[in-house]
Amino acid sequence: MYEDKRINIAFEGMTSNKGGTETFIINVYNKLDKSRFKSYFIAYEEKIAYEEYLRESGAVVVHLTSRYESPVGFCSALRQFFKGYRVDIIWAHKTTLSSCESLMIAKLYHVPVRIIHGHSSDNMGNSLTALLHSMNRVYIRYLTTEQFACSELAAKYFFGKHKAKIIRNALDLDQFRYNPEVREGIRETLGCSGKKVIGHVGRFGAEKNHAKLIRVFEKIHVRDDNTRLVLCGDGEERKNIEKLIRHYNLEGSVCLVGNVDNVNEILQGVDIFVMPSLFEGLPFALLEAQTCGLKCVVSDTVSRESDVLGWNEFLPLDASDEIWADAVLQVDLNYDREQGYKTMKDKGYGVEENIRFIEKIVLKEESNV
Repeated sequence: MYEDKRINIAFEGMTSNKGGTETFIINVYNKLDKSRFKSYFIAYEEKIAYEEYLRESGAVVVHLTSRYESPVGFCSALRQFFKGYRVDIIWAHKTTLSSCESLMIAKLYHVPVRIIHGHSSDNMGNSLTALLHSMNRVYIRYLTTEQFACSELAAKYFFGKHKAKIIRNALDLDQFRYNPEVREGIRETLGCSGKKVIGHVGRFGAEKNHAKLIRVFEKIHVRDDNTRLVLCGDGEERKNIEKLIRHYNLEGSVCLVGNVDNVNEILQGVDIFVMPSLFEGLPFALLEAQTCGLKCVVSDTVSRESDVLGWNEFLPLDASDEIWADAVLQVDLNYDREQGYKTMKDKGYGVEENIRFIEKIVLKEESNV
């Protein structure tokens, strides 16, 4: 009888949203050597992003009771998972340490490699989330064998003074390489041909600060009615943002495309990327935008590590909407967008350059990584 001797790796952190964390996970999964690794995805929602693709490509998606549905059922389901499957590695991707049960139970069941990977630099939840995060931060390194973070800011938020390995948010760079033909096609599709297009990619959550973005765009549009705003993403704040768009009579000038699979193409059609986030780890969308060769105007709460090209302009969140509008309108668009891909590749942001490093870490192949 055939015995599957591959290394079993369980990913935790996929949600129904196709956000930065989900993008990181799928990029890593796609480049893992399938002859060496068998992948499991722990899911707490009815359906997770890329689920159909994951199943078709050989991964196992296991749906468990969520913590919000039943804390007792959640822990019981996790115990059944680790009891029923041989797991060699659990890789838990988190935006907060408010829930560490999977890592606790993984240790109880003697999973040899237990990784916590921080993807945020501040609290995205309520006061209880903040309290639980602070408590769990004290002993998270005793539950895990490896501590990863996407940036120095995220490492500080998750681990304090304890040293963590910084894992770049690696991209499939070729997908985001600037292509003039794709640019013209997508601009025509979006009805933006001949327009100055401002773009943003991000979940419609409070931390992304879409309200600020809409107010800034209103100031921009008053001064230049040849501008358009394209928003990729979805989430709980979308209805509020739609109301704000109507309030400013911007319905014909703001395009909400939702959660889409062609963000790489949409970014080709954008001229300037704007991100007024309240906080970030090392935002995937910002790296993708730079790979497309876009100049970016971002809040100064975003890590300076994100400025790979040296083109980003950082503005205080409390700066007026007029100041933000001025900064966007003053961006010089006469530059070589091909430089984005070249620089990102030279600086090691391609997933191919990172996957082997990650494999060495989790497989303990080298003592000096």
